[in-house]
Amino acid sequence: MRPCPVCEAPVTGWACEVCGKQVGPSPAAADLTSAVEGLERTQLPMDGLALSIEPAPGLEPTGTGPVPEIPGEPLLGWEATHAVVGPDVGAGGLEDMDVGRAAPEGVPVPVPTVATCRYCRNVQASGLFCDRCGMRLPWMAPAASAAAVGSDELRHCKRCGERSPASMERCGACGGLLATER
Repeated sequence: MRPCPVCEAPVTGWACEVCGKQVGPSPAAADLTSAVEGLERTQLPMDGLALSIEPAPGLEPTGTGPVPEIPGEPLLGWEATHAVVGPDVGAGGLEDMDVGRAAPEGVPVPVPTVATCRYCRNVQASGLFCDRCGMRLPWMAPAASAAAVGSDELRHCKRCGERSPASMERCGACGGLLATER
């Protein structure tokens, strides 16, 4: 885009949309069909351009024209190909393709009901980002992490009710002190 010389607004066409200044000649205003001064008109007939042009002698045909048949033996190990039009196949998809989902394997992991931001310790029940600081929330399944450690090595958080491994001093969900489970 170029700026308008009068009002300095960005101009996308041939006239400024703000002040109306004509910035340049529009291609629609130019008469491109009339004869240009100083040039001669062609001597060819303009009705249908029925020209009889003969190919120059000694030139090979181009790839766009018909290919002439070459007599002789085909190359060893190569079969001669012939263009055969195949049957018209209607679109409609594959009848035997299964478009459903696969059956679930194993026990589904429960989705946590609350998440605690690891940066500002804000506890919230929904959302991908923290409402207070805007950082991504650590949505982890607490049952899966607790089952991996074992039930005898878990400590209970007094603040949020989360069960965490005994090796941790603070809760991984809310940051509160962990109590020994009994």
